[in-house]
Amino acid sequence: MVRVLVLTKNILAEEIITNKLQHLNYEVFCSTSILDEIQMDDRVPDLVNHFPIIIIGETISSYEMELMLPKLRDRGQSILREVDHFLTEDERAVLNEHGISGGVQNSDSVELLREQLAEVAAQYKGRSFVPVAAEECPVAEENQGISAMTLINLSSLELQVLEKLRSHPGEIVSRDELCKALWGNVSQSRLAQLSSLVKNIKLKLEVLEVDQEVIQTIWGKGYRVRKDATVQNK
Repeated sequence: MVRVLVLTKNILAEEIITNKLQHLNYEVFCSTSILDEIQMDDRVPDLVNHFPIIIIGETISSYEMELMLPKLRDRGQSILREVDHFLTEDERAVLNEHGISGGVQNSDSVELLREQLAEVAAQYKGRSFVPVAAEECPVAEENQGISAMTLINLSSLELQVLEKLRSHPGEIVSRDELCKALWGNVSQSRLAQLSSLVKNIKLKLEVLEVDQEVIQTIWGKGYRVRKDATVQNK
C-alpha cells in the first residue's frame, strides 16, 4: 500500500478525493498541522519522510505553494497539485518546472485518478521509501515530541486523531470536534469508532514501549496530549 500525504488548510475539503484514493487502496493522511509546520519553520517535519506521494491541496494558494516547494522537492518524493480544472500542456509544463509531477482533481473519476497515479505509484510499490533528505541527514534529535518512527506505525485515521490532538498540546479536544474533523459529522457509531481509534493508538504506543499516557482521556470532555510529553521509541 502506497502512502499519500495531502497538505491542506481544511481536511473536510479533501473528503471526496480522500475517499477515491482510499478506494484505490492508497493510505491517505490529510494534515493541516504539518502544513503549518512547513510554512512556519525552516525544516520539514520528520513524518513527511514516510510519504512517497505528496498532494498540495487546492485550499493552498499558488503563492504559498511556491514558498513551500524548495523545502519539499529534491527529496525523492512525487509532488502533485490538486486543481479544479483540466490542466493544459502549458500549465503542466509550468508545474514540471517547479518540480511538480502533475495535477489531480476532486472531480476526477476513480478510473481517471487510477490512471493518473499509476505511473507515480509504481515507483514505490513493493519497497520501502527512504527520502533523499533522510539518507543524507540522518539526524536523531531528542525532545522533538512524538517520533516519526512511532507515528508511522499508526493507521491513517489514527494519525489524524493524533495530529489533531498534537495541534492543541495540553488542551482538551472534545469527542464531537474530533468526529467532525475526521468524518464531518457526529453520531453514536462515529463516537464508538473514535473510542476504538484512541484505544488502538494507546495499545500501539504500549507495544512500541512508548509512554501510552501521552494521550489522556478526560471523561465527559474529550482527549488531550500532555503538553510536556516527549515520545521516543525506547
